[in-house]
Amino acid sequence: MKPRSLSALTLLGAWAWSLSAGLGATTLSLQPGSDLVGELRHVEARHEHTLIDIARSHQVGFEAIRNANPDLNTWIPGEGARVLLPLQFVLPEAPRRDIVINLPEMRLYYFAADGKQVMSYPVSIGRMDWNTPLGTLKITEKRENPTWTPPQSVRESYAAQGKSLPAVVPPGPDNPMGEFAMRLSRPSYLIHGTNWSTGIGMRATHGCIRMDNNDIRTLYGRVPVGTSVNIVNQPFKAGWKGDVLYLEAHPPLEEFKADHSITPAIQRIMAVVGETPARVDWTRVREVAEAATGVPQPVGYRGELTALPELRLGQRPAMAAVSEAAGDWFVQMGSFSEVDRARMLSARLEQEGFPVNVSQFSKGERPMYRVLLGPVQDRASATELGEQVARRMLIEGMVIQLPH
Repeated sequence: MKPRSLSALTLLGAWAWSLSAGLGATTLSLQPGSDLVGELRHVEARHEHTLIDIARSHQVGFEAIRNANPDLNTWIPGEGARVLLPLQFVLPEAPRRDIVINLPEMRLYYFAADGKQVMSYPVSIGRMDWNTPLGTLKITEKRENPTWTPPQSVRESYAAQGKSLPAVVPPGPDNPMGEFAMRLSRPSYLIHGTNWSTGIGMRATHGCIRMDNNDIRTLYGRVPVGTSVNIVNQPFKAGWKGDVLYLEAHPPLEEFKADHSITPAIQRIMAVVGETPARVDWTRVREVAEAATGVPQPVGYRGELTALPELRLGQRPAMAAVSEAAGDWFVQMGSFSEVDRARMLSARLEQEGFPVNVSQFSKGERPMYRVLLGPVQDRASATELGEQVARRMLIEGMVIQLPH
């Protein structure tokens, strides 16, 4: 059976997500040879939604959703505003076992023992004056409905603000540890629940790792005493998915931010590439590092680039996704003399879920490489597809028809 062309309305429908779509969606598949997990998603805000409401509905942290949507108002994104859910991740550079927590990302990863899945949750971490420690610790104790015995330093901090804090806080709504707590091998630090779920994904604790109550309820039942907890500081993460190199950048923690240098991002890219033959777009690396949206972005390509099918006037692209039964209408997103630039743009468009093809054609004696979206069935569908790309990615395309 020959593939049929897609209408823009069908494609747009596939990209639409409701607020309920992400509930409980924390278990992600680990693919052999891939450093990326999850996928980017979008939802439409309603007039009563804040970004925090949307973040809590999809297990995204407060800072993470703000960084991923820098052009939206945190408190009034607006009816119909398209909100990006940053639910695709480059895995931290750490052994993929037990628990890994990346502080700048404010996210916890729990790797299943079978090596096939990872569970990921947003967390709150220590404020600058109450740092969460780095290094590999272990869970030494688990307790339901814990009491809280605040350290003397915390009680003194409360007293300095004119507040009274008892020596022991019993279980209940006033206990900031929530219903579940797991003590670490540095005894004053714990992974615990909360009585203030709206603060998840912020620097808001006295050094402990704070999780949403529903999240820690799930994690608590899975991890035994003795589980390792590797706490790392990685504002820049890089990794491969297939032949595409990705960079994910987060704002560095203030106490580690000596300057605005992108040197750590460059060092991370170089460490991941190693001796692999690769083309890296260093301009794009700088852009991603400086934007620090927390969204993985393609910044390079590796391996020997296979020859692309030639597209001459009067021919269709000879791609597997474009058959004789396909429509003639496309959106041309770019035309390049260098194949790796075409591949890079193609990877970015594919990451956003667009149907993309890269084909070679001749301009005089020079080979050129064209990035096309489609095919779709008519000019109206192509126009609608082009407008969707422009809204989502701020990239303008040109509607074209390739003759039979």
